[in-house]
Amino acid sequence: MGFSTEKLIANINFLMAKRGISHVTDLARQIRISQPTMHRLVSGEVKEPKYAPLKQIADFFKVSVQDLMEKNLSKEPDNETDNPVNAAAVHFTEVPIVGGAQLGNGGHWSNLQYPVGHGDGFISWPTRDPNAYALRCTGDSMKPRIKDGEYVVIEPSYQYLPGDEVLVVTKDERVMVKTFLYERDGEVMVMSVNEEHLPIRFSLAEIQNIHYVAGIAKPSLRVEY
Repeated sequence: MGFSTEKLIANINFLMAKRGISHVTDLARQIRISQPTMHRLVSGEVKEPKYAPLKQIADFFKVSVQDLMEKNLSKEPDNETDNPVNAAAVHFTEVPIVGGAQLGNGGHWSNLQYPVGHGDGFISWPTRDPNAYALRCTGDSMKPRIKDGEYVVIEPSYQYLPGDEVLVVTKDERVMVKTFLYERDGEVMVMSVNEEHLPIRFSLAEIQNIHYVAGIAKPSLRVEY
């Protein structure tokens, strides 16, 4: 049959739905693949996926890499297709770009004050969060994790857990992407993506918002309204 990105995405969606996994991030956690890598796979950004993550996904679902890449698994008789499956477990949404973020301890968020559902174009992204939004990142303080001009996709309705990347907005308007470590005794501890930097402790009184970072999108994924 041959490989196509669309076929791979459809197979991953089908296998997720069959296993009852409703969120790409949950799949990444269970397989222990980085969230951005998994999101890039299911968003179609990666046109030539590497073997290692494909093997992890295939092993998790107990299929071969070749079948994952080349077959239509929803039509395979051994996949119990007589059971109802929600094939739309992962669907693409127009996530509005609502502002820009100069990341770092001295960074700031430029809120463009767009109404809900609108923005400076959008990122097509697999999400179930109706409140998801994207920010364009500037500066190089987050390299190599986030490059100048890339976008962070934020899912404010999704519950973040220790080890997840989060967008932290403080009441004095500092904006940063960090790894959430824990919340305890009125304090939040986060760690820089660059592990050479020491963890940072905030009091809850300092924080305006902590939102879950669903992934990082390349500038090529931006679409104008």
